[in-house]
Amino acid sequence: MISLKAWAKINIGLKILNKREDGFHNLETTLTTVNLADILTIDEFDSGIVVEAKNLELDPQDNLCYRAAELFRERYGITKGVKIYLVKNIPVGGGLGGGSSDAAAVLRGLVKLFGMYVEDKDLMELASEIGCDVPFFIKGGAAYARRRGEELKFFKLPRMELVLYYPGYPISTKWAYEEYDKMMLTPEPDVDNITIGKKKKTKKGFQLENSFEKTVFKRHPDLLDVKTGLLGAGAFFVSLSGSGSCLFTLVDDSVRSKVIKYLEGIGAQYFEVHTL
Repeated sequence: MISLKAWAKINIGLKILNKREDGFHNLETTLTTVNLADILTIDEFDSGIVVEAKNLELDPQDNLCYRAAELFRERYGITKGVKIYLVKNIPVGGGLGGGSSDAAAVLRGLVKLFGMYVEDKDLMELASEIGCDVPFFIKGGAAYARRRGEELKFFKLPRMELVLYYPGYPISTKWAYEEYDKMMLTPEPDVDNITIGKKKKTKKGFQLENSFEKTVFKRHPDLLDVKTGLLGAGAFFVSLSGSGSCLFTLVDDSVRSKVIKYLEGIGAQYFEVHTL
């Protein structure tokens, strides 16, 4: 039996560049894992694949953990069954990559469970068949991501203290892209001609714009209200993570208590985390 954590992520800036001929979008973003995690327990089973999660309905056809186990068994000729038990701590539909991280954890866990040696690059190649974010979670840490998110350049990021705000509802990434296309999309230069770092930066070199904010805030003005409130409370920076629904704010000891006081004052669900 193997037990492991599937870490959440945030997007430090997210720029949609253009829509591709295959219907997906080219983007630029910086990803970093944070210490909020789902917990997975993986064990051998009589036959087939079983995925269970307390208080969560799972459809095998749509579940990324199931898909990860299925692909892994097919790729490496595993005939033994697999049972996966999932404890969800990462908000579903919060833009924190929980489903993708869970899938990556299944791949990493199955390598350990069956005593195999698989290089990260091979596991990342398999992960890319599951979803655009999944390869990043094979290694975690921090990375620049381009194209659909699968072109990754990992780097060392100094530890940052953050507070995550969850509004209590999910936002569909599919919906967010569709709304972006309706409201915002204009012709952009080809992604190959764009170098990361030529956009708006902070002193640390990150893009701090999120292309989804205008469309998401129009549908969910409460998120803009909370962002405004957090900035008013003294937060250094507040942004949507991915397509939402979570906001994150960068804090230090001088503003942490003010940010938390504001969130507790509005009865918010929040998480104090740091980058990994």
